[in-house]
Amino acid sequence: MVDTLDGSGTDETGHGREALLRALLDTAAELSSLQDVESVLQSIVRRTRHLLRSDMAYISLNDHAAGETYIRQSDGVTTQEYRTLRMPIGYGILGRVATGVAPYQTTDYLRDESIPHLDSIDEIVAGEGVLTIMGVPLLVGGQVIGALMVAERSHRVFSPEEIDVADSLGTHAAVALDNAERYTRALHDAEQLSREHERSQEELVSRTQLMDFDAELLHEINRAPTEDGVLTLTARTLGAPVALLSESGEQIAVAAARPGHPDDPACRTPTIPPPEPAALEAATAEGRALRIGEGPDAVVVAPIRSGHDALGHLVTCGVEDPAELQLLDHAAAHMALALQFVRAEEDAQHRQQLDVIEDLLAERPISDHRLARRLQRWRLGLHDPIHVAVILPAQDTDAVRRLLRGLPGTRLAAPLGDQLCVIFDDERWVASARRQASEQGLGIQGAWSGPMPSIRHLPKHHRIARLAVTAMRLGGRQGLVDAADVGVVGAVLHAASQAEAQGDPIDLTAPIAALVSHDAERGTELVRTAATYFETDRRIDRTAEALFLHRSTVKQRLQSIRRILGEGWDRAPRNLDVHLALRAWGLTRSTDQASLPG
Repeated sequence: MVDTLDGSGTDETGHGREALLRALLDTAAELSSLQDVESVLQSIVRRTRHLLRSDMAYISLNDHAAGETYIRQSDGVTTQEYRTLRMPIGYGILGRVATGVAPYQTTDYLRDESIPHLDSIDEIVAGEGVLTIMGVPLLVGGQVIGALMVAERSHRVFSPEEIDVADSLGTHAAVALDNAERYTRALHDAEQLSREHERSQEELVSRTQLMDFDAELLHEINRAPTEDGVLTLTARTLGAPVALLSESGEQIAVAAARPGHPDDPACRTPTIPPPEPAALEAATAEGRALRIGEGPDAVVVAPIRSGHDALGHLVTCGVEDPAELQLLDHAAAHMALALQFVRAEEDAQHRQQLDVIEDLLAERPISDHRLARRLQRWRLGLHDPIHVAVILPAQDTDAVRRLLRGLPGTRLAAPLGDQLCVIFDDERWVASARRQASEQGLGIQGAWSGPMPSIRHLPKHHRIARLAVTAMRLGGRQGLVDAADVGVVGAVLHAASQAEAQGDPIDLTAPIAALVSHDAERGTELVRTAATYFETDRRIDRTAEALFLHRSTVKQRLQSIRRILGEGWDRAPRNLDVHLALRAWGLTRSTDQASLPG
């Protein structure tokens, strides 16, 4: 069967992705240095076959006037008939990929009945001995110009990662091919059309400038693969401020038209009008830079994509020339590569931080020497006074994670379930976290504990902070607080945990032990019902509403509770002990299991 593939499920490690991106970067650098169309085509198929380790690779170009696509260049093909193949768009794998809908592959072409076949084409394929075929469309400015294909003389299923490789190669190949064809046409026009000599010369200069810009961008990424270098170079080349937005429209960074003294208006931190969500969606759908609006508030938005993944947008203002729009499109393509490098490095760093935090929380045996060496990369000493914060994001976990990792004093940060664990050593960290979360409209529930004299004490302080966050969630409390200030329930739990550590455990749930046992034996929810009853001011109507039950069902459950715990369980003086036991029961479970209303 033919599969439509997007490669979105690839799970890559940071180092693996970096190695792949380096190979793609080398390919892009080679392609950008070529100006002859045939040299570009030969480089494309040779690089594609090498990177995918396939029997053959070939590139087709579309003849829209004839409604056909034809193989223009190949590597590894043995028969002349296959090398010169020409077929209607829409037929076979080649014809279907050339429509530009999506990548396709088949593991047994001649027997695949889902593909529209032509007898003459099947004979040529059989003569070459081809079984497996996979291809990706080539697009320039949203228009399909052809397809990049690989084929095998044996059965093979190309993985989503390999399809992403082909897609990335196709993106750079399309840009390079478009550059080479435009350059060739510009030279031809300059030689043949003397009456348009001046216009052709300008186009040639513009194309040369674009190629020089590509080379500068690649050099910048090679030097320091971060978004800042690409952003600064783009702003300087355009002579206008450029902002990098996330896929959701949040501004991540902005570069002035040129660096220099802040008294120079062009050097000040610029303000770019934020585009409406509809403008971002329109640019993403168009696949190229779009000018949105008129007058001084007009902005230009260029989508940043890698394969089928939207990575963000470049936004600028004061740009009108079509050549400048092309520059922004090329900058967006290179920004995608830089962001992939950044993400690969971040993934590797975050994985290492998570490993250290998990080892410490699990109290795995690690020598001081080895632990100190692991902590050194984050400028953290074994006995540095530190704090630990446990954060529960209310929404937009990625934005909260970026905020916390960028705060002064953050040394380690890693997700643990639905919570974030952050280790910091700067007293300004808490105030900065509160201020920036408020400024960005990010809701958080969190608590910190410390300072601790050594990171070896992390398990104890992490438990204290986690219990405080659980208490905040159950109590509906928002913000970032000291774990010591959570309240009576948190303090009681803390005291009980200390007593247990000293070999004198305290069972805070003893007053409801019979109720807990009843639930465990019979699969009932009397503990939850009792807890909800207290948390709703002992009102049957609100308890029924919170538990999505009929009032009569709640009354029956309360009668069962009274029978098990005895008369007066919900009245003074016993009600305080029972309520505390119910809260302790909820707090000692994970936040996923605790479902008491807040």
